[in-house]
Amino acid sequence: MNRPQKIARLGVAAVAASLVLASCGSDNGDDGDEATTESGVQLYFVDGNTADYSEDFEAGTLEGVRATYPGPAIADDFKNRLLEVDPTLKDFTYGQESYDAVIVSALAAVAAGNDSGKAIAQEIPGVTREGEKCSDFATCADLLADGQDIDYDGVSGPIELSDSGSPLQATIGVYEYDAENTYAAEDYIEQEIPAPTDLKPNQLVSGNIPQGDGTFTVGTLLPDSGDLAFLGPPEFAGVDLAVKEINDAGGVLGNPARQVKGDSGDGTPNIAPSETDKLLQRGADVIIGAASSSVSLSVIDRITSAGVVQFSPANTSTAFDTYADLGLYFRTAPSDVMQGSVMANTVLSDGYDNVALLVRQDSYGEALADNITKFFEESGGTVVSTQLYDPNAASYSAEVNEIKSQDPDAIVLIAFDETKKIVPELIKAGLGQR
Repeated sequence: MNRPQKIARLGVAAVAASLVLASCGSDNGDDGDEATTESGVQLYFVDGNTADYSEDFEAGTLEGVRATYPGPAIADDFKNRLLEVDPTLKDFTYGQESYDAVIVSALAAVAAGNDSGKAIAQEIPGVTREGEKCSDFATCADLLADGQDIDYDGVSGPIELSDSGSPLQATIGVYEYDAENTYAAEDYIEQEIPAPTDLKPNQLVSGNIPQGDGTFTVGTLLPDSGDLAFLGPPEFAGVDLAVKEINDAGGVLGNPARQVKGDSGDGTPNIAPSETDKLLQRGADVIIGAASSSVSLSVIDRITSAGVVQFSPANTSTAFDTYADLGLYFRTAPSDVMQGSVMANTVLSDGYDNVALLVRQDSYGEALADNITKFFEESGGTVVSTQLYDPNAASYSAEVNEIKSQDPDAIVLIAFDETKKIVPELIKAGLGQR
């Protein structure tokens, strides 16, 4: 069920109790382990671990878990277009944002009359705001050819990128898990995000703008392996679909768009730098990715110093808000300032005042945890424990037991695929979904 959208100005008071969300929960048993959950707590997931777990846990294990991740409702038409590219898709997470990142980059190349990374970067914000509205590549490209400014509104929303490369408005979905351990939308929250006002010279394109080779080349640095591999299929499909539709419409600057693919992994092992080098050697003008904020931070200097655009569909870490990216980094996912406020408000609106955070120890996890804590405590809640964990640890029992000792009534789990290992440990400790 999709309720009417709500629009708010994001700020310190963004988590005021103006968004009413239903309090959810159910009395579930354990996952078959020898320990049982007597009462449990309310569990919350975030974008890094909101996935289909129907084949990973016994029925009912996650029933009532609540979750947030960026992006509006995915239209059936777009789902069907993605399924034509990859009929095996189960999830569509960040498929919209991946598609839009490619379309925006291609339109920027058309606007610039130049497919070099620097030329594209200079035009990206402009094609997403303050022009003639258009919502597909062919129409937008025709308007540009007629000398008109355009405002591309994509499948992931209005886009509207700031001069620093991040969305000026975005949507966060609030989801709930059912007895089959998969999730459905409960609400969509729209918010405006203030534009930065103090961009530094190292955040802007400068110097000579080279002429491209005439072939718009998209590199993909997306997860084909590692803890975020479940995000890879919809992201790759989004890029594939965009390239196909661009070429069906005549390509970019008179030539077909080209794609070269790489695997970002998840940082363990750290394959992203070598994969990035391969994409650069193969002439990428724009690199779509990575999905992981930590992985993107490990390669951003490599990409931007080469004069190539890095455009992530999924990075949410606040580290990118002020990063010295030479004006070449962009994202279609909003900063975790927004997800942090929505998660904090969701927990409070569900009636929970004492929350614990179990957090993946990396730039993504820590930044999101900081924002949830900030908004939650500003609105009167108490974070009773924040436990950082090593995602490669053999066990998470020490962190789980420390949280148990603080007796929270809700837990926000900021994780990736290791959720499949952590949830059973929570259940053993009596902290499974209530």
